[in-house]
Amino acid sequence: MEPRLADAMAYAEEARADLLATLELLPSELREARPTEEGWSAAEILEHLARVEKGIAKLVALKVAELAGAGHGDDGAGDKPPIDPSRFAIVVEATAKLDAPDRTRPAGELSAGAAARALGETRAMLRAELAKGDGLALATAHHPHPFLGPLDLHEWVFFVGAHERRHAAQLRALAQHFASAT
Repeated sequence: MEPRLADAMAYAEEARADLLATLELLPSELREARPTEEGWSAAEILEHLARVEKGIAKLVALKVAELAGAGHGDDGAGDKPPIDPSRFAIVVEATAKLDAPDRTRPAGELSAGAAARALGETRAMLRAELAKGDGLALATAHHPHPFLGPLDLHEWVFFVGAHERRHAAQLRALAQHFASAT
C-alpha cells in the first residue's frame, strides 16, 4: 500500500479504535436511548457511520474500476503532499452543525450491537476495495464532498477517520449526558 494511503488508513483505524472504546463508556442498556427527541442514540450514530463508510467503499469501487479500465497504473502519490489534517477540522470538531444527507441518516432499526457489526462489515468492504486498487493511481481519482470539496481517494479514507472522531466525541457527550441524568 502506498505510504500516503497507508497513513490515511492508519488514521481511520485509530479513529475506529477510539470510537469503539468510547462506546464502552455507555452502559449497554442506554445505547439505544436518545438523549433528546432530536438527538441520535449511540446505535443511530453507529448506523450512520456504517452508512457513510459503505457509501465511501462503493465510491472507491467505482473509481478503482474507472482507473483500471483506463489503465491508470502506478499511484504516483509520492508526488502529492501528505494529507493536511487541518482541512478536515470542520468534520472533526463538533462545533459546526453538519446535516447528514438523507441517504446517510440512520433508520433507527438497528441495535447498537448490530450497528457495530455493520461497521465491521463496512470497514472490511473498504479495505477490500482499496486492495483491488493497489498499484492504481488512487490519488488522481477525485470526487466532491458536500462540505470539503473535491477529495482524492486517499483523502476520502482520511475523511472516514475524521468523521468517526467527530462521532466519538458525540458518544462521549452521550455518556456524560446519561451519567449526569442518574
